[in-house]
Amino acid sequence: MKAIVTRVRDIDHAREILAPILARGKDEEARSVRDRVGEIIVSVREGKNAALLSWATRLDGFSGTESDLELSRKEAEAAWTNLDPALREALAYATGRIRTTHEAARKALVDLPAGPQGGMRWTPLDRVAVYVPGGTALYPSTVLMTATVARVAGVREISVLTPAGPEGIAPVVLAACHAAGVDRIFPVGGVHGIAALAYGTETLPAVDAIVGPGNRYVAEAKRQLYGTIAIDMIAGPTEVVILADRGARADWVAADLLAQAEHDLQASAVLLTDSPDLAEKVSEELERQLSTLPRERIARGALERFGAILVLKSLKEAIRVSDLLAPEHLELCVADPGSIAGEIKNAGAIFLGSGVPEAAGDYCYGPSHVLPTNGTARFASPVGIETFLKRTSLVGDPGGAEKIPELDRILEVSEILARAEGLEGHARSAALRRRTSP
Repeated sequence: MKAIVTRVRDIDHAREILAPILARGKDEEARSVRDRVGEIIVSVREGKNAALLSWATRLDGFSGTESDLELSRKEAEAAWTNLDPALREALAYATGRIRTTHEAARKALVDLPAGPQGGMRWTPLDRVAVYVPGGTALYPSTVLMTATVARVAGVREISVLTPAGPEGIAPVVLAACHAAGVDRIFPVGGVHGIAALAYGTETLPAVDAIVGPGNRYVAEAKRQLYGTIAIDMIAGPTEVVILADRGARADWVAADLLAQAEHDLQASAVLLTDSPDLAEKVSEELERQLSTLPRERIARGALERFGAILVLKSLKEAIRVSDLLAPEHLELCVADPGSIAGEIKNAGAIFLGSGVPEAAGDYCYGPSHVLPTNGTARFASPVGIETFLKRTSLVGDPGGAEKIPELDRILEVSEILARAEGLEGHARSAALRRRTSP
């Protein structure tokens, strides 16, 4: 497969070419997914542990009993101890970098003291759960990129929810739970696991929020349960856009496209460039590198369905197309990434310069790799400290009403506006507290 290089006439032409990518996950199966997810949620809400076990056995291949629905923290500790030393050190290094990044973010997120102008206070959530996907790959990095952040935010109890088949949870995932300081581990996944933590069962506690990526069923479960619990986002398929100029290395660009495409068949990998020569070289490199990639079948299928190499008239047009896609990951393989980054409006994470691949952000650069996908970077943000905090408004002054110099005017305006809304009770409540006569 030689990737097709397309010369783009204008933004409308780009939109036409990218239509299949923009439409990912919005197909005719959506209704059946919604119905199936709703059925499982109701079943677990009413049946609790018994229903959870039934679905886990049927869908995950779970072979345990009710007493196996929670793993001991000692199992995570043992997995950490027995892990290959180099891998253990890598997990520790990544955890340290993630912690440092988010500790700095937490310090920057300050409370605004109560007073004459009002204030606000940040408070950590009490209980959160992290969903860690199973499937065709292992994701200890997801544990680190979520649970570590929650711990820095001050969450009291952090759980991990991950599907375990007949062989149980992979040791590296358990070791990551230990590194991140996870409190509880539940070896179930899918919609049934999400529902169990939303409502609580005899074993699994009801939590305040569930974060982390998952397949379309997990995403739909989070959508349906939002309001019962908080969620980070409704994640769609993963994606990367690489914006590159003629100075970019074709082998690096191709490797980064494949790094995204190997996730799954719904993954999208797009190159935007103003260099026809680079586009052709990347196309050739993709085929060369695909031939030795262990996950070739997945990467090839993803590129055929949701890959693109677009040649635009200028980098300025490439920026417009990138903002149209609003990608989860945006790599700027250009001579002056800082100036380009300043013009980008929509992206989950921006990688500045060819020397820092998206893989570095996936594992240990610092900011969480749980990012808005499928165009939602137009309005959504990555998982961060704020994901695990709630903000409370503070109205008034700790020293009493006499410390608020404009209180009479505040009450007068409140009274006027309340009557304009036809709410006389509100108006009287404000009027009673005025210190001077109208």
